[in-house]
Amino acid sequence: MVIGAAAATMLAGNAHAFVIVPTFDNSLASNANAAALEAAINTAVGTIDGLYSNPGTIKVLFEFNSAVLGQTQNGESFVTYSQYTARLAADSAAHPNNTVLATAVANLSHGNTGDWVLGTTAYLRVGLGFSGAGTKPCFNSSGGFVAACNAVFDAIVTIGNVSTASGGAGKNSQAVSVVEHELNEVLGGGGGGTTIGLNYSAFVTGVAIGPIDPYRYQSTKPDCSGVDSTPSYTTNANAVACYSIDGGVTSLVQMNQAGGGSDYGDFATTSPNIPYIQDAFYPGTTDIYSTSSPEYVMQESIGYNGLPEPSTIALLLGAVGGLGWTRRRRLATVA
Repeated sequence: MVIGAAAATMLAGNAHAFVIVPTFDNSLASNANAAALEAAINTAVGTIDGLYSNPGTIKVLFEFNSAVLGQTQNGESFVTYSQYTARLAADSAAHPNNTVLATAVANLSHGNTGDWVLGTTAYLRVGLGFSGAGTKPCFNSSGGFVAACNAVFDAIVTIGNVSTASGGAGKNSQAVSVVEHELNEVLGGGGGGTTIGLNYSAFVTGVAIGPIDPYRYQSTKPDCSGVDSTPSYTTNANAVACYSIDGGVTSLVQMNQAGGGSDYGDFATTSPNIPYIQDAFYPGTTDIYSTSSPEYVMQESIGYNGLPEPSTIALLLGAVGGLGWTRRRRLATVA
């Protein structure tokens, strides 16, 4: 892990819509199945572009590696917890149609809190509207991490031998599901949205949490039917953690708690629920990504807004540079 230069500047409002720009590395472009893989990536990108309206451009380099199903490397930076909550509150006030965010903001004090919130550069810049060195892309044109950031790509997404065959009516192909899963993490949700099990004491003083950590609550039952108002922030594999935006009254999904290198910010695959895009260990196809998906609610709760395009609000960013970090993707077994 590497930290870049510290920075704090006033943000400048973006003047364009939410756009993810994919670039295909030669490792992917030279693949025998390159055309189908690139089409799947473009489908995933187009779907997510059509769901959110926070103005800004996110550039992602896509690579191929047969040893993985999917994984993401992000540049990440810290903002103070008070900046984070103030920005969410301002975003909610500016976008009253985002009722998920309104409920989430009203219940932030009930969940996990900290001194710092660690977010991806894409999330801090586009999702929350901050600016400064800590929000600039941290990967160069060759995919190398640049400690001082101010580079080209916000993230590197690597995919492997995923199927591009159609999953059927209303279903993604496996490739589209994998790419959407990874892009959610680029945007700051899912696996990249928590700091559980990670130690950042070398970078900041105090407690650092992720953007989705305030929404984790314990359950007193083997599933989330027993969710209550006690926040959950633990690596205990026997714990049951649930995503709740209303202070633990109701649960959206059960969170992955398997550990072993898997992402605590991803979802658990639970029966009889249909596997979701953000499930940690489900390698198959999923339902299409839509406003009805739990992933959409997750992203709304951390500040992403649906169409039409919202206005931007100027805030101050206090960042501690860019961190290079690799988040592992769901696998058939814990790796």
